Amino acid sequence: EKTQDAIATLQSTFFNGTYYPGTLQWINALVKGTFTTGLATYNGNIPGAQTTAAEIQNNIQKYYSQIEAYYGGEDTIQIFDAAYDDAQWVVLEWLEVIRFLAQYNADTQSNLGQSNIANYAHRAHIFYNIVQDKFDTSQCDGGLTWNPTLATYKNAITNELFVSSSIAMYFFFPGDSNTDPYPHPDYQAQTNNTLPPLPYLAPHDPLLLQHAEETWTWMKTHNFTNSQGLIVDGFHVSDGQSSCDERNEMVYTYNQGVMLSGLRYLWEATGDTTYLNDGYNLIDTVIRATGWSAHGYAQAGEWAGLGRNGILEDYCDAPANCSQDNLIFKGAYFESMDIFCNALPTATPMVAGISKLASSDLAEQHYTKCSSYSPWVQHNAWAALSTRNNSGVFGEWW
Repeated sequence: EKTQDAIATLQSTFFNGTYYPGTLQWINALVKGTFTTGLATYNGNIPGAQTTAAEIQNNIQKYYSQIEAYYGGEDTIQIFDAAYDDAQWVVLEWLEVIRFLAQYNADTQSNLGQSNIANYAHRAHIFYNIVQDKFDTSQCDGGLTWNPTLATYKNAITNELFVSSSIAMYFFFPGDSNTDPYPHPDYQAQTNNTLPPLPYLAPHDPLLLQHAEETWTWMKTHNFTNSQGLIVDGFHVSDGQSSCDERNEMVYTYNQGVMLSGLRYLWEATGDTTYLNDGYNLIDTVIRATGWSAHGYAQAGEWAGLGRNGILEDYCDAPANCSQDNLIFKGAYFESMDIFCNALPTATPMVAGISKLASSDLAEQHYTKCSSYSPWVQHNAWAALSTRNNSGVFGEWW
């Protein structure tokens, strides 16, 4: 019921029929991706809920039509020439739509959205093509810079996104032989830029898996965590240097979680439980940094590194000086955590012939570990719900 209410309020209040006015383009992409993930969660009837299964299916059909409309309304020209992190939010949003449709159609024996899969895949391909060869070892031994028009900044979010977008492309991208490189038919006329043809990219290309693996290995071995184990924002490079020698100590919530979906899919691709353990450690670190395990109310109310009283916070929340970017960070964290904690498959692989299965013991361990996070997640969910106004709109700080 709460998911239904949140989705309904989001779409009725902020969606104008083609996009979300007044928001940055990368936030549009993230909101649409999170909205789609929410639909996957929503696709089911909870015992005791007031909404019937038929009503849920009707709502999903309605909301999917809004995804179709958003595809045509997305400002792809603006975000195409933005920073490398922005491009990858677009990749992930359309791969999430493809993933949702595959899951939904398998569950319901329908063909919702099948005629549009090629369009969604092509958009993901166009935007992934921006970053797919940008892992650069000439500075800092690897990694992607944040914005190619600025001085080198090997930041966490761009590289976490490269882990997650690369492995999502490996699993969910169905292939694309369309060589049109332009994000929009008016791109050339508006920018006066001519682009080379888009190269063919096959589904499940091993290079995509390699990108995800090497980028996560690079992040783990290049001092991205502070004394609490939280991931810092990134590294600048001093003049005349080739190493990442100027670390930005700022900590943001989304930097702690955007890679979680990537780690889950890396396990799915390799069967290496190190990726799952990395994810558990990252989540445990964040929960501790919210003061969840504090001794007594006084200690719980103190800033613990990324929150207090068990509530995940960014630094800007309490003083109420968050930018539009900051306000969406926690949503990105919980979306990726949700994907990471999905049940491990034991009988049917996610992608036949490509992905791995878990033993019953491993699946049970994963379930037990992720279930241990439920009280903390619920605590944060109720905090968020408590900020809603009479129109059902959520507040900025929860």
